Amino acid sequence: MKALIIGKDIEVVESVDSTNEYAKQTLRPLLEGHGYWVFTEQQKKGRGQSGNSWISDSAGSFTGSFVVQPQAWPGKEQAWAVRAQRLFALCVQHSLQEYLKINIQIKWPNDVYVKGKKAGGMLIEVGWQHGKPAWTVAGLGLNLSEYPTLPSFASHLNTPLPPITFLMDWGAVFKKYWEEYRFWDDERLLGEYELGLWGFKELRWFEESLTGLKFEGKAVGIDEQNRLLLQRSSESEPVCYDTKAIKWL
Repeated sequence: MKALIIGKDIEVVESVDSTNEYAKQTLRPLLEGHGYWVFTEQQKKGRGQSGNSWISDSAGSFTGSFVVQPQAWPGKEQAWAVRAQRLFALCVQHSLQEYLKINIQIKWPNDVYVKGKKAGGMLIEVGWQHGKPAWTVAGLGLNLSEYPTLPSFASHLNTPLPPITFLMDWGAVFKKYWEEYRFWDDERLLGEYELGLWGFKELRWFEESLTGLKFEGKAVGIDEQNRLLLQRSSESEPVCYDTKAIKWL
């Protein structure tokens, strides 16, 4: 499998506040729907899910954003923001598993988990024109190694490759999955996404962010708005939560 090419598949920038912000401000032709990566070795003000920060270090972490045009797939525009999140997460998960030969899980909605700990995260943003999605920028941050020393709750992918070499090699595997999975229907995407979720259908403790209520239950599904369906042990019907409304304990 041929590696991605710098200057064609990959745009390299020396240092940026955020690869997502840079990509949105400098959109270029989107390679006939195949997309391209924006990569940097130093991200100073990166954002993660729910406003969390993601600051990269060139020695041990990867930071990049995949830029693609939704209109390349007629009939897929409806609910594209939800679809894009699942599609990108699934392609990242499966391509990393193939490339690294390790088990990768996704903690709902966008965290990359290795051995039950966070090794990375994603942030998917969609731009709209005339009521339709015009572009998608999917940011990805990954801990490639344990340097610098990671906190106890974090993990890494255990690869010694420099970040740009990692992107060139792994990116070709990602591209293979992207070009296949982008044609999957929504039901198939959701089913595969749920299969790879960390903690899914396992009895765990949760806390409501607004009320502080703690309860035991199981994550049993994802609804059409990408909200988590939690089945409390003490109740018969599941309850929907968005990403800011619930915490895993």
